[in-house]
Amino acid sequence: MWPVMRPALAAVCGVALVVGSLSESAGAAPAAASAGRSTDPRAVAASSELPCDGPGGIAWYAGTGFYEDNPTYVATGGRGSWRRSSPASQGMNARLLQRGIDRLASNQSLLSVLIVRHDRLVEERYFHGGAPDHANNVHSASKSMLQALVAIAVRLGDIHSLDDRVAAYLPQYFASAPASERAITIRDLLSMSSGLHWVEDDTEYSVQDTSNWLAAILGQKMRDAPGTRFDYSTGDFHVLSAVLQSATGMTTCSFAERYLFGPLGMSPQHWGVDPTTGVDMGGCDLYMTPRDMARFGLLYLHGGIQNGQRVVPSTAIRAASRSVWNVGGGFHYSQGWWVRRISGIKMFFAWGYGGQFIYVIPSLDVVFVTSEDTSDGARHTEIDSGAFIRDFLIPSVRSSGLRP
Repeated sequence: MWPVMRPALAAVCGVALVVGSLSESAGAAPAAASAGRSTDPRAVAASSELPCDGPGGIAWYAGTGFYEDNPTYVATGGRGSWRRSSPASQGMNARLLQRGIDRLASNQSLLSVLIVRHDRLVEERYFHGGAPDHANNVHSASKSMLQALVAIAVRLGDIHSLDDRVAAYLPQYFASAPASERAITIRDLLSMSSGLHWVEDDTEYSVQDTSNWLAAILGQKMRDAPGTRFDYSTGDFHVLSAVLQSATGMTTCSFAERYLFGPLGMSPQHWGVDPTTGVDMGGCDLYMTPRDMARFGLLYLHGGIQNGQRVVPSTAIRAASRSVWNVGGGFHYSQGWWVRRISGIKMFFAWGYGGQFIYVIPSLDVVFVTSEDTSDGARHTEIDSGAFIRDFLIPSVRSSGLRP
């Protein structure tokens, strides 16, 4: 599902959004690996696991089609704690932030606003029925988490390389595929450039009427050569989830719990499952609390390291912030993440339909999170996160009188 409603997105990005152009920075040489890499990549596995599969598990089919109805789950578990601080103590103008958050709250669908600076939770506010233990659908923000999981699988050796062909992991779907389709790589899926025909918010509804969603996605006609055109596609990320499950021998949810959610102290409450294949949904239908969203953003702010242990490879952190596609309107796409500059400051962010945002702003040492109600029947308008960052968050640092 498009991160925002299509009319608003078209107004921001124009027709170039689904076409895109290859960014000049796409071929930049990778930086040196950062410090803190564990000698045993499996050492950060969680010691206790939240059940994903089987009775009482969080992974199951809860919809009537490709997308769910986006209810709220009340979290029954929660691991880890936050260090809190006032905005002023972390070099932020509290009054300016307050004004900006009050303006955001005029949106009746806003549920939460969290701001973390210097590893301290300086703002945590809930609105219109939102609460710390309420887990909502983060929609396409889960694509950023899938990017982390694929990178972890590469580091563990379950996946040899991002340049591996998808057909090597899902050969049953490529027996009669043309050569151009057999050339699709994992990297192409991550950057939404598989070349497969896909019209977001349309193709899904024909896929859901088939007996095998993966076969229907991979059975779409090739519109472009792989890696040559950006085309926003939840279909690409659902195939990516299937690749991950094939490579690791675990469900995507269980792999995430062991190597990502568990080490971070995150407790997602539900993960949708493709009822036709048993593959956990790739890029949608993952439900978590705003605090867990912030934990994930903080991991990327810290370069993939949690408590001195390497959780996500540094290559994935660099890839998240490095533009691959110039989408237009100041927006760029990398691998499961969006990239933009606001007031000259570079940031990258997870963007889920309807206002689910996880902004990582390294130069300000800030993570900014919002969530909104997208349940069926809700009066919903997505917040303007960029305006808040431009008019309130960045000025709150610059006007605090303290050094960033």
